[in-house]
Amino acid sequence: MYPFQKTRVVPLAFLIALLAGCAHQQPSQQPSESERLAADYPDAEKMALAGNKEGHHARVVATGLDQPTHDVEPDVYRDRNASRVEVMRGGRYALVTAKATLQQRNLLEQTVNVSIPASMSPSVEDGLRYTLQHTGYSLCAPQGEPQQLLYSRPLPAAHFRLGPMPLREALQVLAGSAFEVQADPIARTICYQVRDQRLIEETGHDG
Repeated sequence: MYPFQKTRVVPLAFLIALLAGCAHQQPSQQPSESERLAADYPDAEKMALAGNKEGHHARVVATGLDQPTHDVEPDVYRDRNASRVEVMRGGRYALVTAKATLQQRNLLEQTVNVSIPASMSPSVEDGLRYTLQHTGYSLCAPQGEPQQLLYSRPLPAAHFRLGPMPLREALQVLAGSAFEVQADPIARTICYQVRDQRLIEETGHDG
């Protein structure tokens, strides 16, 4: 009888020890949602949403995924054939241009027709700002004493009416031969710089 009891006790003790060892094993850790998103979208920006007051972890949402970009072709500013005019039929006897015009590609070439009311008693600065209205360009602040003096001078009566003429030419006429026009195509501003004195003497001063 003793051998029979011994053979039953040993397997039972072994089973208890085995179950106790399994209880102490750590469960395998699953990747969090943010880790899975980071693996799926390595280039995505991440926005953390705060958890609620019950202690839930913050949720990470992938946003702003990079989109492929490419240069637009053909480039009207690099294409040597940009000056070639393409037309399409707009009616039975009418043809319309199917490409951007020179004035649209180069805003300084757009035609202006300025008429400044004499009742404004305008200064040169007023005339410049009036001319630049709706052209896409704005007048920069005076960068020195010569520019301040130019801006403060009364606008000559001969400049109350200008055009039709290209914008670049109107801006040159309004400032006179003592200044040259400097255009910033990025900020789209117009500034003035004093010309070389020798050039002023050759061309004469327009006042």
